[in-house]
Amino acid sequence: MDHQVSVVLKNGERYDFSLGADDISAFDSASARNWIGEAFVSAGLETPNPMGKMLLIDQILLLAQNVKPSDYDPLTPDTRRFLCAALQAMGRPTLTIDLAAYKL
Repeated sequence: MDHQVSVVLKNGERYDFSLGADDISAFDSASARNWIGEAFVSAGLETPNPMGKMLLIDQILLLAQNVKPSDYDPLTPDTRRFLCAALQAMGRPTLTIDLAAYKL
C-alpha cells in the first residue's frame, strides 16, 4: 500500500509525496516517535509551549519548518526519512503538514 505525505509551505507552495511500504518500513510507531524526538533535539529546536510540554505535532511542524524548501524538490534522503517518520509516528496512511496554517 502506498502512503501519501503533503507539505504546504508558509508561502502556500505544496509538495505531494508518495511513499511506498519500503520507505516507511524503517520505522514502527515507537521508533518513529523516538527518531522525531532525537531529530528535534539535534536540530536545536525549542518547544513553543510556555509550559514546556512538547507535543509530537509541534515537533513535526517545527522540524518541517526547519527543512529548506530546496530539500523538498527534489526530495532529499534526509527529508524523505523525516516524512516517513512523521507518517509512522502519526499512525496514518496520509498526512498533510500544513506550515501555512500550522497544523497537521
